[in-house]
Amino acid sequence: MNKLRHYSFAVLLISTTLFFNACKKDSPIPEVPGEEVGKAELTFLEVEREAHGDHYHYNPIAAAKPVTIAFDSKGLAPVGAHLHLTEGKTYQLVLKSFDFANREMQQEFLNKHEIHQAFILGAPTGVLTYVYADRDKDNKKINVGVTGYVTVDKASDSFTFRYILRHLNPGVKVSITAQDWNNKDFASKFSGANDLDLKFELHPVQGEGHSH
Repeated sequence: MNKLRHYSFAVLLISTTLFFNACKKDSPIPEVPGEEVGKAELTFLEVEREAHGDHYHYNPIAAAKPVTIAFDSKGLAPVGAHLHLTEGKTYQLVLKSFDFANREMQQEFLNKHEIHQAFILGAPTGVLTYVYADRDKDNKKINVGVTGYVTVDKASDSFTFRYILRHLNPGVKVSITAQDWNNKDFASKFSGANDLDLKFELHPVQGEGHSH
C-alpha cells in the first residue's frame, strides 16, 4: 500500500511540475526597448521653405550656420542653454544620438521606424509647425523624427522645448498620424517607453536683433 501511495505521489509531483513549466513557457514576455541611448544632439539649420501646391520644398541656404544643443546621458542640456529661432523662418531639425560606447545610433531608429516616433512638445498653441522628413532605405517617406522641419509661425515668450523619441509597443504606430507630432497625450494614447526625452529653453523671437 505504501509503495502504491509513494508511486501516486511521484506521478502527481511530476505532472504538477510539467504543468507549471508549460504555463511559464506560455506566459507572454513584456516588450522592452532594445536601445541603450547615451548622449544626443539636436541641430537646427535655417532653410528656405518654398510652397509647392499642398506641400513645401525645403532648400538649403548657403550662408546658414547650424546651431547644436548637446545633451548628456540623462537628456540634460548644458546649464543656461537658450536658443533663439526667428518668426517666419524654417529650420531643419536633425537628431544625432550615441550609445554608451559613443557609437552613432540614429540610423537604428530609422531601420526600426515601425516602432519609433518623435514628438515635439512645449510650444504655445500656434507658435511652431513641425513636418517629418525621414526616408527609409528604399527612399520611401516615413515618420520618425530623426530629420524634420520646424517653422516658427509667430514669436512668443520662452518655453521648454521638449523632444521625445518614443519606442512604441508593437502595432501602436498604425494609429499615429503626422498631425500627432505635438500630441500632449502621447504617453497615454501611444503605449511604449521613451528612448529620449530632451529639453532646453527655446525663445521664438520677432527679429535678428533680439539680444537675450
